[in-house]
Formats: sequence, C-alpha cells, structure tokens
Amino acid sequence: MTKMWVPFVAALALLGGCNKKGAAPAASESQVAAQVNEGEISVHQVEALLQLQPSLGARFGEQASARALDSLIEQELAAQAAVQAGLDNTPKTLQALTLARREVLARAYQDQLAEKASLPDTSAVERYYDAHPELFSQRRQYLLEETVAQVTGAEVEAWLRKAESTASVEELQAWLAQQKVPRKSRRFAQWAEGLPLELLPRLAKLKPGQSLALRRPESVYVLTVIKTEDAPVLLGQATPAIQAVLTGQRRQEAVRDGMTRLREQAKINRLMAQAPAAASAVPPSAASAAQAASVTPPAASH
Repeated sequence: MTKMWVPFVAALALLGGCNKKGAAPAASESQVAAQVNEGEISVHQVEALLQLQPSLGARFGEQASARALDSLIEQELAAQAAVQAGLDNTPKTLQALTLARREVLARAYQDQLAEKASLPDTSAVERYYDAHPELFSQRRQYLLEETVAQVTGAEVEAWLRKAESTASVEELQAWLAQQKVPRKSRRFAQWAEGLPLELLPRLAKLKPGQSLALRRPESVYVLTVIKTEDAPVLLGQATPAIQAVLTGQRRQEAVRDGMTRLREQAKINRLMAQAPAAASAVPPSAASAAQAASVTPPAASH
C-alpha cells in the first residue's frame, strides 16, 4: 500500500485527538472509525486529514476515505511503537513536539486574524481590473522565444542593451550567431496570466520582434515576442478571480497587521545574535497561514 503520511504538524494535531481505551470520548470524537490496539481513530480525524490533503479526493475518489484511514492506522501503529520504545521522551522528540505545538497554535491564531479581513467591494474589483489591463481588457496569448546565454562580467550590460535594441527575431538571431558563448533557446506559447506578473507589463508593451532582457546569475535571459493573439476578459468574467486575489491580499494584510500589534505590545529580548551555522532546518513559519489566492482569470471564448 502506498504510504500517505501527513505533514508532521498535521500528524501532531490528528494524533492529539486519539482516545485511549477506557477514557470517555469527547462529543466530537464519539464516532470511531478504527480501533488500533489501545487507541482509537475517529471519523472526524479522517475528515480532518481529507481536508488537509484535498489531493486524496482527486486521486482516489470514493476510496479516499479508506485510504486516509489506512494512513492514520499506520501512523497510529508507529506512534504507539514509538511510545513503547520510549521515543516520546527523547530530547529530539520533545523539541519537535514543542515546535509543532507552537506552529499549530500560531497558525490557528493567524487564521483567526485572516478570517476577520473585509471582503472587497465592487469599486475595489473595478480598480483592480482597470489597473491590470494586461491581464483583463488587453489580455493576450503570447508566442515567445526564450534565450539563455552564459554571459558574465562586463559583457552583461552590452548584452542587455543589444538584446533590447533589436527590432526583429532575425536581427536578434543573427547577432546571437556571432557571439561565442554557450546558449539555449526554445519557443513556447503562454497566456498572460501564466507569465510572471512583474514581467507582464513590459511584455505587453512590446511589438512582435522586440525583446526584453534580464540579468540572471551567470547568464542573460532574453524573451522575444514572436506574435500575440488578443483574448480580452470582460469585467463580469474577471470578477470572481479578482475577488479571490483581493481577498487573499487582505487576509495577508490582516495577519501582518495583527502580528505587528503583537510585536509592539510584547517584551522581546533576543539573547542569540544569530542562528548556529549548523542548525537543522525547522518547520516553516506560521506566517504562511494566510496565503493569497492564486486564481487564473477565466479564459475568454476564442
């Protein structure tokens, strides 16, 4: 059977709800999905795992609940074995449990902050639509040629200027053919919303044959517009996507503002100047609790 171990933090939360034999089950844990030796796995824990890992439903369909339960059974067996072996009291385990508990609580608080964010109104949606014509009213599909050349040092500036001064693909390719540096090129088609948002306004201003060039570590990155196809999205079509993006932004702002207030009210005394050089990786910060929605604008009919 394929193992589907949940992330450590989720595992802690789920295992924390397991009842021991003889203990009175809580109301929310009264439905037992499986008895595993002296421990129990509740239906609610199965549902929680499915919520934490929605990909299980997409992958296994009607079998998702059974797969999730199998995963929790394996997890419970391993957890019981760890306790029997005394691993629950080792310094490494205790430290990991402390870190995980702190992250779960921090994430719960930041989720609460995010839920208080106000929803965007019609005027906010309209302002976002007007501010990003390259995504909506002037949306396009781009056929692009990507070139990555291994250029370093003083040559980089000359490459950037030359690449952006060429007026056609033929001119750029003729110039590249004269250069004695390793390079790779490829052509690909991409809708506006699939391109990096920081590059899109610059690309939207280019005519076919023109390029933009970027400095990269040990290389120069060139994007040349081969051709474009207009595919605008009307405000009504774009509204759900814009609402999702603005809601995500406001949730992030609510978390950031809440954490700023906590810092201002707290007494913090940093005793360690910097983390030890050989420190092990720690779980991600709970500051990621309120991620902005990544939503693609609906495709217009072509």
